[in-house]
Amino acid sequence: MKYCWIAGLLVLVAVQIRAQGTLEGGVRGGGTLTHGHTILPAQTLSPGLEMPRIRNTSNGIGVGYLGGVWIRKNFDRFFLQAELSFSSLMLKQKASIDRIDILAASEFGVNLPLTIPPKTLYASLNATSDPRINSFYIPVFIGKKGPGDLWRLYGGPYLMITQQAEASRTASGRVEPNASIGFPGYTVTNIQDKVDLTNPDQAGMLQVKPLNFGVEFGAGMTFLKRLEVDLRYGLPVGGVFNERGITGFIGYATLAVGYKLISR
Repeated sequence: MKYCWIAGLLVLVAVQIRAQGTLEGGVRGGGTLTHGHTILPAQTLSPGLEMPRIRNTSNGIGVGYLGGVWIRKNFDRFFLQAELSFSSLMLKQKASIDRIDILAASEFGVNLPLTIPPKTLYASLNATSDPRINSFYIPVFIGKKGPGDLWRLYGGPYLMITQQAEASRTASGRVEPNASIGFPGYTVTNIQDKVDLTNPDQAGMLQVKPLNFGVEFGAGMTFLKRLEVDLRYGLPVGGVFNERGITGFIGYATLAVGYKLISR
């Protein structure tokens, strides 16, 4: 209910456009493909306990989905288009972490039944993370059509309102032995957990912003007067995490099919 005003606003715009006799509108749905990397800065977890700098590299293309409604107003030389969709973006990442304090490794679900001070045991880990963000997606485009309205080129800003964000993580590796405390070493095998990226207590510096802004560019073609196919590429502006120290690159492509329910 909290976002019904958005749908209401789009309906009002659609009514106004229809009154002017220049309305096109319909539904669309398709898939999202996300790629990129993130670099997490070193941080102090507690006195004497440090989390090292972590570079998450690409671990393939994350696959998601989207679906929603769109409206378009055509002018002589350009068109304006607005949409309301629900989208799911997934980013697949991996990282190799050398000599992380075992107490800091608890952030990856690695816990030993020992009470020890910091800088006693260290681990080397291979970690994977698949964060997924589900959001309401609201773009506004300006574009141009080709002869006969067969093709379109467009671009513009968008707003994403986060509804749910979580990361599925796995970790494996080796805890180094320490003869001074009689610890023989330990093999870490496929520890799995999930983190709510909207919860600051769980997510820490990986907490996702409730609102994300970005830009998107695309091209589309129209078939049989009512069937539309669009390919787009988008970039969040300023990243998706609250922590400004996180750097890197995230981009996504969408391929969607639309159908005109209203056409002049």
